[in-house]
Amino acid sequence: MDAKEILYGYKMTHDSGFAPNPYHGVLTLATCKPLIRKCAKEGYWISGWTSNDVQGKEKMYHFKDASQKLIYLAKISKVISFKEYWENYPQKRPAELNSDKVEKTCHKGCGNTVVTKDNEISLCGDNIYKPINDSATDFEQIKNIHHGPECKEHDLSGKNVLVCEVFYYFGVENAISVKKNDVVHRWKKFSSDDGKKIIDFVAKNYSKGINK
Repeated sequence: MDAKEILYGYKMTHDSGFAPNPYHGVLTLATCKPLIRKCAKEGYWISGWTSNDVQGKEKMYHFKDASQKLIYLAKISKVISFKEYWENYPQKRPAELNSDKVEKTCHKGCGNTVVTKDNEISLCGDNIYKPINDSATDFEQIKNIHHGPECKEHDLSGKNVLVCEVFYYFGVENAISVKKNDVVHRWKKFSSDDGKKIIDFVAKNYSKGINK
């Protein structure tokens, strides 16, 4: 971590594999957390930490502030528009809910119990906003199992999608203990020293990508 790198953190109440979405080789944040997506910049590091209660993929997990754990750590490679995301990351689009290619088991740990048979595009896809008539500001929400129409305005208010090519994703079920000076609340900028220690510890002890 050099002097220009900055680490931010926030509490997570849900970890379904949707936001963030760590699948298909890059971690993306395309929904939820609109203020983070609006303000974050390329080169920033972001981290997700446990709340007291976190809904996981299959059950609820419980933590205490004193034992707050890290769910993921990622470095922002690109800050792109929803239009760019739709056009350039088709693998992140959700499968059609009524497709005859859908079955009920996940072959590759994509994070959901329902995925397409070829597992190329799973229902956990977060690329759910399709430009209308090639518009950069008007979008159709693709039907998905995570966010309904009531979430559209909130999601799009973030303006941007964050793409992270370097990331460490543990998931709430495997969240790790990392020494830090303060409890992370809604949104926190770590001090340079604390941020460096966190990033260095994770990079030294874990592999990039999905850790299970």
